[in-house]
Amino acid sequence: MSLSTQFQAPTASDLARPIPALDRRRFIALASGGVVLATPLASAAGIYPSDAVQAWLPVPESTEIRRYMLAHALLAPNPHNRQPWVADLKKDGEITLVCDAERLLPHTDPFGRQILVGCGAFIELAVMAAAQRGYSVRVDLFPAGEPGLRELPGGRTVARLVLERNAAVPRDPLFAQIQKRHTNKTPYDNDRRVPADVWQALQKTGTGAALVGGAVTEAAALKQMRKLTRESYEIETLTPRTYLESAKLLRIGGSEIAKNRDGISVTGLMPQILSAVGLFDRYEVPLPGSSNYQRLMDRWAPFETGSGYVWIAARNTSRAAQVEAGRAWVRMHLQATAAGVDMHPLSQALQEFVEVKTQYEGMHRLLGLDSGATPLQMLARVGYGVKAAEGSPRRELGGIIRG
Repeated sequence: MSLSTQFQAPTASDLARPIPALDRRRFIALASGGVVLATPLASAAGIYPSDAVQAWLPVPESTEIRRYMLAHALLAPNPHNRQPWVADLKKDGEITLVCDAERLLPHTDPFGRQILVGCGAFIELAVMAAAQRGYSVRVDLFPAGEPGLRELPGGRTVARLVLERNAAVPRDPLFAQIQKRHTNKTPYDNDRRVPADVWQALQKTGTGAALVGGAVTEAAALKQMRKLTRESYEIETLTPRTYLESAKLLRIGGSEIAKNRDGISVTGLMPQILSAVGLFDRYEVPLPGSSNYQRLMDRWAPFETGSGYVWIAARNTSRAAQVEAGRAWVRMHLQATAAGVDMHPLSQALQEFVEVKTQYEGMHRLLGLDSGATPLQMLARVGYGVKAAEGSPRRELGGIIRG
């Protein structure tokens, strides 16, 4: 559930472009001091700082049960890696999940739908972790009432999780995949097809009382879907408020990632150098025909690789269905991980800001869905990445706990 793909910073090939006089002087100055700068920059190239990914390490069994649950739930997929979760532990034996009002995406996710999907994924991982330790969990969604359909859910109680000791509760077979599940944004191998039984299992997981799941693998439909997602990506990139919302969440290089363990992480030596000398301005909105625009569009190409797409739609427009979609979504991804298959959410054509309305409606028509009655919640390409993925940065557990 990430829109970070358009924010990969310039690469070495960008150095071939003409450099303005002032920036040229700064670049030469940096280059002449390369012996001094190379070590700290290179040490962060291509990897995350170890402190930023500590959450992906095994959680000791001796951890207090609610913190054990939260330590696993913190690994849930969520839009822009905002981690929009506050866990209130004031009442013994309960976790009250509140949507963090400071971690919304009001321009790309104007009604907080994606945020609530992320909350659903958080809940599902918490429930799975509780079962692993012999606890059942009653999930009460929106105990104070659902937010309005066009109302941002910041500050609202999403769920109350009530624990009960239950030695008979079955352990979830997907629990072992929680710390292995990563979003793979590399190109996928087009010559390696996902088996039919995997597609069937993924669709089954996305289907239930409140949800319907599906897959797209036929060539003509894939072509149409790629066109709609690419157009939506281009619109999001060229719309100043949506581009800047994401740009403000860029974390370039190890020091920024370590300081802010959320948002859109950009690693690698060259992006850090170009950012340092002012050759990459994260707040410069691309213009059609510019080199920055072309670079961003070129970087979309790898995301049109893979065997096909899976999707989840809600059978109604309730907020509860959005949360349930998140619970199903993370299970779908855990299933894929268990099967050795990669998934990469592409949310651009499912967003609800006005500029992408044509693509939003087109995506629903393509899948035979009524956007007013059966709205899409998630979409991902599926396949086999050419490189292994890493776990993305996560905040410290204490940062989400209250009480």
